[in-house]
Amino acid sequence: MKNMKFLVNVEEIFSCIFFIIMCISVALGVFARFFDIALVWTDELARYTFIWSVLLGTVVAFKHKKHIVIDLVENFFPKTIRLIVHILIHVALLALFFTLVIYGWNLTLQTWNVPTTSLQIPTGLVYLSVPLSSFLLIIYTFKELYLTTIKRVSNPL
Repeated sequence: MKNMKFLVNVEEIFSCIFFIIMCISVALGVFARFFDIALVWTDELARYTFIWSVLLGTVVAFKHKKHIVIDLVENFFPKTIRLIVHILIHVALLALFFTLVIYGWNLTLQTWNVPTTSLQIPTGLVYLSVPLSSFLLIIYTFKELYLTTIKRVSNPL
């Protein structure tokens, strides 16, 4: 059962890990400058872990419905039209996320053999954050669509 808890919170865990690595990297870079030590890799590591942390954090926010929502227009409509608007919004999000998966994966493959400047890791590893986070967003969008349409229709109250 403990393993299942890890799988449920895997986005949160990795987002936090990347955020901690970013903070340590920035602090190490600042600290090294006080002693005139050139640690050029700290800036690059901080940049790449920031990218991963933000994209996985986006998945976490979407998963827990803590992202920004503009519901002013939606509140003007009756409940049946609100449901249709909600579905249309999520279908548009699915189209966006599928596009990001496809183009993000292509970019990842194109840059996989290109090493980064100071860390010498594949640049594709950095770009992999886009299709991975978009794929997770697709899963949670389908889950939201299921909960708001099929489950709501079968259990109206």
